[in-house]
Amino acid sequence: MDGQRIMWYPIEKRFKTRVLKWLASHPLGKRRAPPGEIDPDGIRRILIIRQHDQFGDFLLTTPAIRALRARFPDAHLSLVVRAYLYPVARGNPDVNEVLVFHESGWRWRPRDIGTFVDLMRDPVDLAVVFNTVSHSFSSDLIAWLSGAPVVMGPATPTFDHLDHNPFYTINVPVDPGPRHQIQRNLDVVRHVGADTDDLSYGYAMSEGERTGGREVIEGLAAGPSGPRGPVVAVHFGTGDVRKRYPVGQLARVCNELSDRLSARILVIPAPGEEELLRALRKAVSTPLHSAPPMSLREVAGVIHAADLLVCNDTGVLHLAAAVKTPTLSFHATSDPAWWKPPGARHRAFYAASQRIDEIPPGRVCREITAMLDDSSSGEQDEIIRV
Repeated sequence: MDGQRIMWYPIEKRFKTRVLKWLASHPLGKRRAPPGEIDPDGIRRILIIRQHDQFGDFLLTTPAIRALRARFPDAHLSLVVRAYLYPVARGNPDVNEVLVFHESGWRWRPRDIGTFVDLMRDPVDLAVVFNTVSHSFSSDLIAWLSGAPVVMGPATPTFDHLDHNPFYTINVPVDPGPRHQIQRNLDVVRHVGADTDDLSYGYAMSEGERTGGREVIEGLAAGPSGPRGPVVAVHFGTGDVRKRYPVGQLARVCNELSDRLSARILVIPAPGEEELLRALRKAVSTPLHSAPPMSLREVAGVIHAADLLVCNDTGVLHLAAAVKTPTLSFHATSDPAWWKPPGARHRAFYAASQRIDEIPPGRVCREITAMLDDSSSGEQDEIIRV
């Protein structure tokens, strides 16, 4: 199967390039507005498309969605995501509906197809594509098929061999310099006068999810010395080993937090990380609590009830920020100045050498201790470079 994909890829790419070059020199539809033109007073229905990349990238888009809602308070906002993003998009307070676009044709059910057919029938005044991290051809296609007279997306990234995206009537310039990803997403909607100073993530929890999270935390035993100290949640997984803080060093952090603060360490493993959990248990000298198997939204409820989350540079970091839990994260392959959740409640260690093992456990423990000390709030650097 992998061999077939390798053989097919250059053929597919060559075909797509030729089609796109043809589209670049031909009109894409009679319902389109002249390039670059938009009438903000005529915007009644907005289609927002962010159905690729990971759920952390999606959460970084939510301030821009909030800005659109503030700019067009009476408009109907529809959000298109993939199935794996639906748990974090569901209930977003700034949209009227969330639609799921399945990547695999086998997962489409009649109800899903009917929803999209209805979408194409209803007039859409503005389609916004957030292609700010990587480029998604399917996102562009959904926007075009919606029939929106104005299709807006970032000028970069775009297709190979083209200097603009032919699916957009407005190719919005995005500052190519080093900037936080939230600001890059906001660049797209600023073109229509949408902006916000509120950079928090858009996420809504139910009372049942809050209660379930509290019950998990309240069920944890006391620390080894007796008192029920703070609960430090730990998520150690990531698919990229370069971004994973070594288990041995993480074990030293857990031991010291337990000894110094009587902290209760709650490990939240992802599916498939059983071996990492066994290695961590073997390396620590303090008791570890392990969360039961949970859905993504249940994980959010537990993290919300914890005092702090320690994790790598992965989506769970942004999930914790979405539920207002302080975080301390480890970064090596990307600068947290561009990627970490905004705000002083979220601290990040950055190994500029890209050697994540150069982040010292003792310094990590001191930082966590200071974060859990309310009197030190606002006195620490958001990013600690080593």
